[in-house]
Amino acid sequence: MLDQLLKQGREASGLSTRALAHQSGIDQALISKFENGNRIPTQAQARLLAELLGIALQPVLVAWYRVKLLHLIDFNPEAIEAITGILEEKGLNLAKSAEKEAQIASILSEIDLLKNRLQNL
Repeated sequence: MLDQLLKQGREASGLSTRALAHQSGIDQALISKFENGNRIPTQAQARLLAELLGIALQPVLVAWYRVKLLHLIDFNPEAIEAITGILEEKGLNLAKSAEKEAQIASILSEIDLLKNRLQNL
């Protein structure tokens, strides 16, 4: 997740935690804690580190949101129902997506069946 992205990015850049701390203005101990998963950087810190390390921002932000959500939400049935409701309100119906995937899989299976029949003619 985020800790691995940051550590791999730093190592790939050939920077020590001390050098990254100097460049970013973030305390070296905090950078170590980010990389060990003991602390979550702020979104601004995550953006800055991604930029300095040359890591694509999108995967860093996705990982950042995942870590934040995992720490904030107790994933019990009620929480999942609440999240599903929010997604539906925003126009993202997960049930419909799953149904579409099942329909696509069915269509692909039917295509394969028809291909096999044509080859046997």
